[in-house]
Amino acid sequence: MILEFEFEYFGNNDYFAYLLNFYAKDYKYSLNQKENKILLQIKGDENELSAFCENLKGISNSVFLKKFDVRSAEKLNDHKQDFKHCEKFSYLTHLNSHAYAEKKELLNNEWGVFCENEISLDGFYFEKIDQVNFNTFLQKAFEKLVNKEEIYLKNHKGNYKISLFDEKFECDFLIPCDIKSIQTIFVCSQENLKLLASLEKPLIKLRLNAIFRKKYNLNFNEFKLMLAQDLFTFALCCELYKQDFSFLSVVKTEEKKQDFEVMNCDEKVVILQGLEFINHKVRELILSKENKNMARISYILSNFKQEVFLLELSKEYEDILLVNKELNLLKLDLPKSFKKLYEEIEKDEIGAKLLSNFSKEFPLLDEDFALKNNFYSLFCILGRILNLDEEFYKAGEKLLKIADETKMPRGVKIDYRLKEDKSFDYTRTLRSAMSFMLAGVDSTNIAYGAVESLSYFLRDIYDELRSKNQAKIAVVSGSLFEHKSLLKNTLKHLKDCKLSDAPLRI
Repeated sequence: MILEFEFEYFGNNDYFAYLLNFYAKDYKYSLNQKENKILLQIKGDENELSAFCENLKGISNSVFLKKFDVRSAEKLNDHKQDFKHCEKFSYLTHLNSHAYAEKKELLNNEWGVFCENEISLDGFYFEKIDQVNFNTFLQKAFEKLVNKEEIYLKNHKGNYKISLFDEKFECDFLIPCDIKSIQTIFVCSQENLKLLASLEKPLIKLRLNAIFRKKYNLNFNEFKLMLAQDLFTFALCCELYKQDFSFLSVVKTEEKKQDFEVMNCDEKVVILQGLEFINHKVRELILSKENKNMARISYILSNFKQEVFLLELSKEYEDILLVNKELNLLKLDLPKSFKKLYEEIEKDEIGAKLLSNFSKEFPLLDEDFALKNNFYSLFCILGRILNLDEEFYKAGEKLLKIADETKMPRGVKIDYRLKEDKSFDYTRTLRSAMSFMLAGVDSTNIAYGAVESLSYFLRDIYDELRSKNQAKIAVVSGSLFEHKSLLKNTLKHLKDCKLSDAPLRI
């Protein structure tokens, strides 16, 4: 009897295939990973196949695993993968976490890695954690933490200062001492819980529950969370949870590599940052380039065979609307001051009348600003006009936060258009918003309308490209798409719009 497992896996790495190989190696099997599919066949009698399926339940899930199917097969294929030169996976897995939780056993993971971390009790002298010193350091770390002192851990991604969480959120992220702790302060769906507990143990930003926010009078709604990634931190959390401690507070004091961060958006996994789970040769190539962002974009484009319309909308870089892998359709030249903006608006009679009426109801601003030519900067200008904050970039962030948190089904239609020379007409966008302000439309409606209308603008460009057979799919990229209001609308309105396994930002 032969069982065939087909996994849809969108990650450019062999970590999950290695796990399948590890648990299949004592059976007659075939394993083949090609593009976004992993095909595993297992041959055996009913008892053997039942035992394998039980083992399979213990394999840590992956954020890159979309779905899998199981069926019977007539013939066992002859495919085997060579993992001799595979990159070792240093994180905690179900194998060693379960062994510790059940029997206090100190096991290596499936790659033969015990614990990557080095520990320091004073922040200066670090020592590698191994099976010999594990329990000694565990006891010392436990005592330091319960005495409200810090410990320090170091690994390939950087240095981390760890202390007990004191409800002050003066840290980069939290680690729950037990999964049951999460619900005490966070709203966590089953989808997010599954991602947190996955093989990759990503950072995820979760919403704080209303009771906790009200109790501590918090002026923010979300915070980042990560489960223990290594056996030592896992064991430390187990011991702390027994003493009724719920969370560890983590500050990254030195960054060598970005932590892997994801977001769940309408059951789609969005990779926000971190190159850790991209093929190591590709990762090294990207990091070796002077312009790492363009190297990341080149990698994204290389993953698609069809004609791609790439939407690279960023907070840190100039925006790009790329077709044919080299032609940027976006010509965006934003003003560097409100004086320049008002001069542009006044160039025609309608604009001059609008500005005159606007000045009677709202203050005209006199500010210069350093900005990138991107839609994020346009949102910052609009945020200042709406008086969401006196600081330029904070105004833009507040506009996007309003758009992300609103429950309204649609906003007002803000004007996005190109001039005759195909350059982007930013004055029409801002004039449109100012007109709605004069009409008494509230800032929430305008903020969401500005984001929603940008997705319509992108759709119109994409539809024209599709009609000319210049693009078959659209791919989103760039840190502006971290905002769910923009991402959801873009994925909704652009047909065949894709996400990549590369992070949105680098």
